Amino acid sequence: MIIPDRGLKLGPTIEMKKNLIGRCGIYCGACEIYRAYKDNGKLLRAVAKKHNCLPGEVHCEGCRAVHIIGWARVEGWGKDCEILKCLHRRKLESCDHCLEIAQCGRWNALAEEYQPLGVDLRANMKMCNDGRVEEWLKQQEERWRCQKCNRPIVASPEDLRCHWCSAYQL
Repeated sequence: MIIPDRGLKLGPTIEMKKNLIGRCGIYCGACEIYRAYKDNGKLLRAVAKKHNCLPGEVHCEGCRAVHIIGWARVEGWGKDCEILKCLHRRKLESCDHCLEIAQCGRWNALAEEYQPLGVDLRANMKMCNDGRVEEWLKQQEERWRCQKCNRPIVASPEDLRCHWCSAYQL
């Protein structure tokens, strides 16, 4: 159940990173599950404990690959993502293509969750759909790096500390 990326124009160097372009407007490269899977270590153990699973069960390659290798532990996200199911039913590639986005409770809750971090999901989707994918990915990679150790961090309103060096962010 992979939805094709007809609207995204990607260069060959960006093709591998396209899975980090969340269909709802988030940057999957700063997701707790993705970062735990990629970074291993104490974050992986903490995420596994938080979700009552083994560290080996924590895995995700990003939103656009979730049906190939994706998180299946949390109801409503990952392989069970309600947003992906909705997009599939409507034959849409991303939430900004939906005429009912303003009334969508799931999307609006997600947008509100990311707002305190200065993330505008609608602006993120617009930038990607305007053909500025490479620019957006570069911005996101730079934004979600620790100001102290320069390693990738998790975008989370729950914990503003870097999982590598514990420095506070934002």
